[in-house]
Amino acid sequence: MIPPHALSEALVRPEILGVLLEHSMEQCERHASGAHFTSPVDIMKIVGPTIVEPWRTQIETAASVRRLNELLHRMHDFTVLDPACGSGNFLYIAYRELKRLEARIFERLAELSKKNAPEQRRFGFVTARNFYGIDINAFAVELAKVTMMIARKLALDELHISEHALPLDNLDANFTAGDALIDEAGNPRAWPPADAIIGNPPYLGAKRLKPERGPDYVNAIRKLYPEVPAMADYCVYWFRKAHDHLRPCTPDDPLTGRAGLVGTQNVRNNQSRVGGLDYVVKTGTIVEAVDNQPWSGEANVHVSIVNWVKTRDAKLLPARRRLWHKVDASLPLLEGTAESGGRKTAITPGKRGKRKDKSFEVAFRDCVYINSSLSDEADVSAKRPLDCNTTPKRCFQGKIPGYGGFVLDGATAKPMLPECERVVVPYLTGRELLGDSRIRRWVIDFGSRDLLEASCFAAAFEHCRKHVLPQVKRKYAEAAQPGSDMACARKEHLDRWWQFWNRRDELTAALDGLSRYIGCSRVTRRPVMAFISSRICPSDLIQVFAFDDDYSFGILQSVPHFEWFRKSSRLKIESDVRYSVRSVFNTFPWPQSATAKEIRAVAEAGREVRRVRDEAVKKLRGGLRAVYRTLELPGKNPLKDAHAALDAAVLTAYGFSPKKNLLAQLLGLNLEVARRIDALQSVTAPGIPPGYPNPSRLVAADCICAET
Repeated sequence: MIPPHALSEALVRPEILGVLLEHSMEQCERHASGAHFTSPVDIMKIVGPTIVEPWRTQIETAASVRRLNELLHRMHDFTVLDPACGSGNFLYIAYRELKRLEARIFERLAELSKKNAPEQRRFGFVTARNFYGIDINAFAVELAKVTMMIARKLALDELHISEHALPLDNLDANFTAGDALIDEAGNPRAWPPADAIIGNPPYLGAKRLKPERGPDYVNAIRKLYPEVPAMADYCVYWFRKAHDHLRPCTPDDPLTGRAGLVGTQNVRNNQSRVGGLDYVVKTGTIVEAVDNQPWSGEANVHVSIVNWVKTRDAKLLPARRRLWHKVDASLPLLEGTAESGGRKTAITPGKRGKRKDKSFEVAFRDCVYINSSLSDEADVSAKRPLDCNTTPKRCFQGKIPGYGGFVLDGATAKPMLPECERVVVPYLTGRELLGDSRIRRWVIDFGSRDLLEASCFAAAFEHCRKHVLPQVKRKYAEAAQPGSDMACARKEHLDRWWQFWNRRDELTAALDGLSRYIGCSRVTRRPVMAFISSRICPSDLIQVFAFDDDYSFGILQSVPHFEWFRKSSRLKIESDVRYSVRSVFNTFPWPQSATAKEIRAVAEAGREVRRVRDEAVKKLRGGLRAVYRTLELPGKNPLKDAHAALDAAVLTAYGFSPKKNLLAQLLGLNLEVARRIDALQSVTAPGIPPGYPNPSRLVAADCICAET
């Protein structure tokens, strides 16, 4: 039978308070603050590298009683801050681990000196007053204080320490209820001094920040923290402020200047990386990280975990870094991945039937360095935008109708044809492109025509008057309400209500004169390029490349472009990535000195890839998506062979060695092209190189069309 005191201690677990806090908040409140519970397993991925390992190293290498006593006194002054503390779970785990480390110091003192026998009364050097927290939720702050009071009692019982549990510490000065970024006077929030900063800042993407927190708040923090890009995720403000707040780690004090934070997976990508981790690694070093994993709580998000030290001094850093990554449990460990202890399974069952089981398996590899992309591969963050890729513009996001009234099914569109054939056009989304590529919907696209010109297409115009205009009026009325920053944009669209919300006039001009263009799904695990008839209107989930030739197709479908995309794009969800024109296409260097023979070889290999997959699509249900999933399976595959031939032809056109790091070679070419542009020297822009004989021979006729 379980003793009553043991049962009560088992039930009074501090992490339960975190669950209670999350469930006490309304869903809209959780969304607005980005508040989510963190499991103890995930907390240790921060507390371990940021607090435990540095202290353990100092304790175990201490060679004298004097040094151990110095560490005890340093522990007394050691402070930990969680600037998004919630109910205090991170601080509780940190307190528990520091008490264990304190106990280990006493054990080592006993080993080195008989004067410090284990049974002798110990003075508690670590107390709840070593820990500080900030949270916008006042109830959470009160829970955090309770958590730290419980933590003390649990730690004393676990370690059989003879300290008195009472009186309880007064923690009012240690915990602040308020916004961690901006105080009540509109100034940057002052954080208490800290040797280590840990926590789980709010999960809010850049695009959700204004809708959730309001334009006034967003404008205020952007004014206070102008160095954080506007398109950075909310948590990036915590990363930047934490790094600035820390004192440097020095030989005189190797235990300070450390941080470990959980962030959205976008902290390693694009503007979020620029505002946060790019800044951190200028004066700091990432020592352990999880590049991407499903979060353990109820939030259906994927996160990155980053632990860093504010120093570049190799003497203060571990010789090897540790990088964790999510793996497919059905596959063997990759060569070089730790077999013993290299894999851990984290099982988080679905709760209350709201989502699927989130079990996953992670493995680590020890590496020499971890870059700001949370990778040990070549760091392409130094890449530069290339003017030859942006002028003329050749890469576009598809069009945004903005209102459902513009979109028609086949039965509605058919009676409008052929009278309205110029404005009623086939419509294709990224999902349909990767599926069977059949046209099932049409759109009314008046382009930039004025009202009188649009009204000449009577049936289409009347449909828009009935089904689009009321929607536009309603959206304008909603935007005109106080607190909205969309009133001007909605008013501008009301004045041209018969046109798309975003017409993409540059895209229309770029496609003029082309019989087909290249497109891929903007959100994808791997870009699958396809030729699309210029008569088809691409949705905003199609990435459009204004090229009609097979050479350009071959370059864009090849492994160099895929690897550049993989390292440069913005993560949408765990497995899918959103194509970024700015980060991918605008920086991607094309072959600079390909011969006519090499250009033809790339074009022919690209045609063969399309031939093989077109034949497969006829026999395999599920379209291009299903065909490309076969590449993930072992065994001979004609499409795999066709892609290998294309990749070989493209590498030859680049003059790259297949034995050298591909990303490093691409980055070198990017920087060389940028240097030549700066020096006003000629470079080769995307597309068929000028001077190629008979470029029309590189343009075939195959493409997705309305009759498909």
